[in-house]
Amino acid sequence: MGLYPQPKRAKGKTTSVLKTKRTANKPVDVRRRLPGNVIVIHGVNDVGTGYDAVEQGLCKGLEERLHRTFKAGSYRMPVAADKEKLEPDPDAVFFKRSVDENTDSPVIPFYWGYRELDEQTRIKRGQYVDRYGNRLDKDKSKGGGPFANATSNLPDMWNKGFGTVMIDVGGDAVRPLLNCPGRLYMVLAASRLAALISMIRDYDDGETVTVIAHSQGCLVTLLAQAMLAEKDLRPADTLILTHPPYSLVDTFSFVSKGSSHLIGGSDAVMEPHYANLTGMQCLHARLQTLSNIVRRIAERKPTPAEPEFNTLNDHKKHDGIVGSKWQVSNDRDNRGKVYLYFCPQDMTVALDNMQGIGWQGVPDYITGTQWVLTPTTDGQSEKTLVAKEVTRNPLKELGKGFFQRVFTNKLRTNSNAHTPAIVLVGAESPYDYALRIKGEDDHAHVDSSGRKLRANLPIATWPIDPHDKPEDQRNGIRTITGEALRKPVAAVLSNANEITPPNRGPCEEVDPIDAAIAVTSSSGLLTWWEDHPDQSIRGSAEMGSGTSTTARIMHPEERRKLSELYNKQRNLKGDDQRMVLSSTYKEGKLKIQVQESPNEARKRWQHEVSAKSFHGSIIGNKENHQQVTAYDIAVGQGKASTDPMFYAYLCDVADWRLKKPLTNERERPGILSWEKFLNKHSAYWEVESPWRKKLIEGNSKYYSSGILPNLPLPDGSPLWDIVIAESVTGSRVSPKNKVRP
Repeated sequence: MGLYPQPKRAKGKTTSVLKTKRTANKPVDVRRRLPGNVIVIHGVNDVGTGYDAVEQGLCKGLEERLHRTFKAGSYRMPVAADKEKLEPDPDAVFFKRSVDENTDSPVIPFYWGYRELDEQTRIKRGQYVDRYGNRLDKDKSKGGGPFANATSNLPDMWNKGFGTVMIDVGGDAVRPLLNCPGRLYMVLAASRLAALISMIRDYDDGETVTVIAHSQGCLVTLLAQAMLAEKDLRPADTLILTHPPYSLVDTFSFVSKGSSHLIGGSDAVMEPHYANLTGMQCLHARLQTLSNIVRRIAERKPTPAEPEFNTLNDHKKHDGIVGSKWQVSNDRDNRGKVYLYFCPQDMTVALDNMQGIGWQGVPDYITGTQWVLTPTTDGQSEKTLVAKEVTRNPLKELGKGFFQRVFTNKLRTNSNAHTPAIVLVGAESPYDYALRIKGEDDHAHVDSSGRKLRANLPIATWPIDPHDKPEDQRNGIRTITGEALRKPVAAVLSNANEITPPNRGPCEEVDPIDAAIAVTSSSGLLTWWEDHPDQSIRGSAEMGSGTSTTARIMHPEERRKLSELYNKQRNLKGDDQRMVLSSTYKEGKLKIQVQESPNEARKRWQHEVSAKSFHGSIIGNKENHQQVTAYDIAVGQGKASTDPMFYAYLCDVADWRLKKPLTNERERPGILSWEKFLNKHSAYWEVESPWRKKLIEGNSKYYSSGILPNLPLPDGSPLWDIVIAESVTGSRVSPKNKVRP
């Protein structure tokens, strides 16, 4: 018996008229126990847009793997009709999940994000924006935080935000690159994820937990495991990391190094600690941190309550976790494993200042910086730390609990077939994959707008030259170690929403939330010239003593008056109002430059397409989860998610959107209030552990006000024995009373 109450409940129900002397009884379907608890976590600038694909594919794949039924939750996905209307609050409508009494799914969707302080927000073109201009929702929050704030290592989640001296350096209206806030909200997300995993463990000591993470969610997930280890609590049994920006590279280009010194926003509580986080994290810190976390998962020790894999078909003991046709010999136990799903076509984690393993995988060899203790020449003085260039063996150091799979549509030859063919996911492993071959343009698959500031994959010598040195032989080659699948499959990197317009690369439809983001961007609104019939304002368009034939930017008050007149003549109100930007008097006519209204822009963007980066190509296609992920998650026991009341508690804790509304504040659809949360889950809240209570309520306060709760800091606590913070320039967070070699 665990920490939480587990009252008896009905496992099945039906209705029937029963007669005496009947020849047959009425069967009652009994709900089976779920095979585990699967937490799914999104990345930056995201509200879980890929969760529908993950859950639908996962449930379908688990049916095939375990020979039993599941029923996924449903999500409110955008449809064609949504392009023709403007939702007042799109964030509260789209991608929201709903469940009913028939839902039978192990998936727990995890949501996280950033909330600006009330006094720092303003309204721009009908949308809330933060102090830097990043678009927020109606609660002044942003799912996953701003796009540009992603990190390539764990210590930077304590660091200052992305900063740039340019306004919207990226020029992409849907994903504007603006200054960003300090990143402690990511540490809050990791703390919450750690708490959620520990809650599942406290329900029953035999529970099985898998985390499927995407993008920055992978780094949040890794940090959560380190936090659990610091508390001497069990981490997740299995991690599946898709498209992670986590990088082992510490030798970025000059341009990228320059940008790394630009600073964005900060968190006040971090001011005494930023000096220890300056500079780029070195290879040793990046690799050792990842190795520390993978090792703790791989070295897991089963509890007595944990079901043995070969007993799962004991239905009396395990309540039908698997179907009658399931055979242990046709399956594998994935507990104690970390899977990396990487995609060489991903042009987001291919950014030159990132070069994540979600793009290029984990190499056999890599060269970078490590600080080592070196004796002085006289042999008498204390050893000093010196930066050395070292060659490490990442794949070997991550150990036998780490597996990587490549998802690509590139054609490659192999030792058995000399004709180029699709690289199948789940082929017999290990095998070699050449990241790039001679003559191949590794950026050609995306629109030209998605090629700027992207790194290039190394060109492999293919086939491998056995006469080269080992490091040279493996340059540009990745060892694919993911186990063979029952049926090897081609990766699915495109979906039904992909479009290829003339003279452009692959594109995707812009959803209503991204359309609202685009409206706030400097490049998000269209302008045009109109003749203005009102000659009474002719003088405002003239400059100097003559008549100008060149457009000029108008004085703000002048622009306001002319815009007011323009909209009044057309009866345009609110966010339907256009703005007059400039004017000129030419050939006897007054011409004005008009900017479309926010509502016109939103509706137009809902009909637009955006260049595809392939960053969501694995996570966003249900076939990948049906054919691959479903076979890689851990299967064991899911009592916590099988209990409908406790499952609802887990899902509500997993959603950071838990609000304490102000007096008389109108409730926002789909956002749970703190009072309703307490009433709904009072039985569990009464026995909840104090540290988790403090964290859950602190998160609610943050979502409601933008004020962060107390969080772990880079102060040398035992966490920093696991998370190594050491830059190429020598800045470091040293564990207390220790000198790190």
